[in-house]
Amino acid sequence: MITSEIVLIPNTEYISTEYIESELKKQNIDNPLRWAIVHTNSENLTISLAYEK
Repeated sequence: MITSEIVLIPNTEYISTEYIESELKKQNIDNPLRWAIVHTNSENLTISLAYEK
């Protein structure tokens, strides 16, 4: 089953694909099908993602 959700990850000065995917792994999301940054503020990045459960 494919699940879509919004998650928050800590913001950092240097945002990279590797950083975002490592933060997603910390939330037990190992193989996202797709993700996108949909909002940022000084503390968090809001990520919209889809993954297979």
